[in-house]
Amino acid sequence: MDIQLKTVTRQNFEDIADLRLLDHQRELVASNSFSIAQASFYPEMQTRAIYAGSELVGFLMYVDLELEGVPGEFAVSRLMVDFRHQHKGYGRDALQLALAEIRARRGVRKIWISYLPENTRARDLYASIGFVETEIDEDGEMNAVIEQ
Repeated sequence: MDIQLKTVTRQNFEDIADLRLLDHQRELVASNSFSIAQASFYPEMQTRAIYAGSELVGFLMYVDLELEGVPGEFAVSRLMVDFRHQHKGYGRDALQLALAEIRARRGVRKIWISYLPENTRARDLYASIGFVETEIDEDGEMNAVIEQ
């Protein structure tokens, strides 16, 4: 299936807000509605709808950390795939597309991602793509990085 990242628009916003996780996954990532609202106030946050062909299957957001005083560094801060579309490789493909989009910018040195240590699926996925764990932060999340 052809995976694409598309811009979040007025036309797909409500469908993105309606994407769902399983009950035990909800505490692992902020809601899509909150993330889109947050990005409307912070231009360094880039939101993307994840499509498999013409079907919306997930949501992703990344952040340029330059405004936080860290030029050349980015963070993938949200990645979710609707529960009906999980275990099909869409999250992996979408993350790789986001990494390519980030790498296409000038001066990229590091790309960060974080997750709760007990989220072993996320840990295994991110490690298989090349993220290396660094430390657990003050929020109790594991930070991992890919250096360019």
